[in-house]
Parts: sequence; structure tokens; C-alpha cells
Amino acid sequence: MKSNKLTYAVIIAGVVLVAGYFIVKPKLAHNNYNKGLVLLDSAKYQEAYEYFDKAVKMNSKKPDYLFKRGVALAGLNKDSIALLDFSKAIAMDSVRFDYFMYRGISNRKLKQLDVALADLDRSIQLNDSSSKAYYERGLLNAALMNYDASISDYNKSIELDGTNLEAFYSRGESLANVSDFKGAIADYDKMIEGSNATAEAYKKRGIFKLKIQDYQGAVSDLLVAAEKDNADKEILYNLGDAYSNLKDFNNAVKFVDKALAIDPKYDIAYGIKGGALLRKGDFKAAIASFDKAISLKPDYLKAIYGRGICKALLKDYKGSIVDFTKVINLDKN
Repeated sequence: MKSNKLTYAVIIAGVVLVAGYFIVKPKLAHNNYNKGLVLLDSAKYQEAYEYFDKAVKMNSKKPDYLFKRGVALAGLNKDSIALLDFSKAIAMDSVRFDYFMYRGISNRKLKQLDVALADLDRSIQLNDSSSKAYYERGLLNAALMNYDASISDYNKSIELDGTNLEAFYSRGESLANVSDFKGAIADYDKMIEGSNATAEAYKKRGIFKLKIQDYQGAVSDLLVAAEKDNADKEILYNLGDAYSNLKDFNNAVKFVDKALAIDPKYDIAYGIKGGALLRKGDFKAAIASFDKAISLKPDYLKAIYGRGICKALLKDYKGSIVDFTKVINLDKN
């Protein structure tokens, strides 16, 4: 009799424990989810993923748990795995714009651009007041080289959130791609004024200023860029180009030589150096630079033409005719 009572007691205790676990389990899952959110906000993607993973394993019926696990995975650049979570979340709740938006972002990162565009279009259909959704679609349209469409998306993103400095930066790039360099500079002005701008930002604004022949402005920006990153050959080459256009040929050669020290096979830099030396009047040194440029890039028209001018000025008329003839044969226009 006592044995039966003990057995019943054990069974009842087991039932109570199991029932208690299933009652407490959703709370434990949500606690893990909340811990994951805190870590995700701090960009601690691995730790966030671990908590979201626990939450999903305790309750796989919550689309938000799957979605946030996907966001953490995307933060770890595991976008192909993240897509599985985003798709599962969408299957459970197909009216959440952020689910489609993040799936579109991962598809873009994986170069699945048409699929990404469909996701981002759907995201905006579900919520046309999300600055981020328009910004992300702008990035995608830029990747597709649909620059006018990307500018339209960035415009809307900025209209919805004027503090989104990344949207100004990206719109500036798209404006430059349609040759609106003044508009690009205006956007970079806002971005640079509102943030601790990188060398890349100053470099690009400097290059845009070169395009509109604001050579002094280009030098100012490119010098800042060079202070921030003195190992970027493009910054140094463009500094040389800007100084050459200001007729400061010594500085032009100085900065181009720095670019060439980083990359001795930088053909365009030899061309700029040759041009600066030509304008300086050092024709023999200019020919040596043009020779090097042409050896690296045999169809480098500006270098061949510049060498022809140098030869003519040195009264090597036969040599100059040979070079000018090459230019004509290479470029009928």
C-alpha cells in the first residue's frame, strides 16, 4: 500500500514538474529573446545569436525570435543562413515590412539583386514611412546602376529622416555617377559636417571638386584625406593631379612619387607625373615618365600624346610624328 502511494506521489511530482516546465518555458524563451535584443543593440552579434537561438529552440512558433536570430546571423555575415530564418518568419507573418526589408538586405549582400528588389519593394508597400527601407532600396538600385531610381529613394529616405547621414553619402555617390558633381559635393558637405568623416569621404569630395575644376578645394580635402590615410595611392595621385592643375609642379611630382612608392606599376600616376614635368619644362624627365606609363599601358593615349609634344619641343620631329600617328591610329576621333 505504501509502495503504491509512493509511486503515485512520484508520478504526480513528475507531472507537476513537466507541467511547470511547459508553463515556465515560454517565459524562459522570452527572457533569452530580451537578452538577445540588448546584445544586438550593442552589435554583439555572436552573443545575441546564442540567446536568440535558445529562444527559438524553446519556442519556434514565434516569428520575431526567428527574425532576430536572422538579423544576428546577418550581422555575422552569415546571410545565406539568415535568409532561412527570414523566410520562416515571413511564412508565419507576411505583413511585417521589416522581415521583407532584412531579407532584401541579405539578398543584396549575396548579389541576388532581383530577388532583393522584390523584397524591398514589398517592404515599402507594407510601410511607406520607413527611411531605412528607402535607403536600402537606394543602395540596391545603385548596385543595379539604376542611379536615377537610387537618387529618388535616397531623397525619400532623407525626407523621412534628415539625420540619416549615410543617405546623404550614398546619394552623393549616385549624383556623381550621373555627373552631378555639385550636388554630390553638397551631400558630402552635409555628411562631413555631421560626422567624424573618414579619409574615404574627404577623398571622394576632393575628387568631385577636381571634376568641377575647384583645384584649391580639391587640395584641401585631399590633404585631410592623406593625413587620415597616407597609404591610399588614389588620394596621393589625385593630390598630384590637383597641384599640377594649380601649376604647383613640385608638389605635383612629390605626391605622385608617393603614390608610385606604394604602387610602382600605377600607370596613370606616371602619366600625371609626365604631364606635370612637361608643363614645368623638364621635357626629358617628362619623356621618361611617359615611357614608363606607356610600357605599363601601351594604349595610354594621353601619355603617348604628351610624349609626342615633348619630342616636338626637343625638336625630335620624327619621333613626335610617330607618337602623334599612334594617337590618331588608336583614336580616330
